[in-house]
Amino acid sequence: MKAIIIVLFALMVSISSYAGSSYVSGNITNLTAVKSGVMIMLDSGLPDNCSGSPYGWMLIKQSNTAITSVVLAAWVSGKKQGTIYTSGRENGTGYCLVVQFDPAG
Repeated sequence: MKAIIIVLFALMVSISSYAGSSYVSGNITNLTAVKSGVMIMLDSGLPDNCSGSPYGWMLIKQSNTAITSVVLAAWVSGKKQGTIYTSGRENGTGYCLVVQFDPAG
């Protein structure tokens, strides 16, 4: 019985979030608009290539209108789960840059 509970718990945890060197899956927990674009935060943290991004924020540049639209639609609909792909921090400084959002997660 104890083994079954442990296996079920492990399956539930593994479904909720995944992370890799340049992507992370989870739920969008915060969103804000700044002059340079839209910034988002996930409950699962940052991918490895975003280490040092201030306060856990990831930036969708203003020029990436398609990504911005999909993220805002997900936020408004309440379906906040997805996978974020990043290119790291521009010149190794500032916020982590989002290059793709997959709402299917």
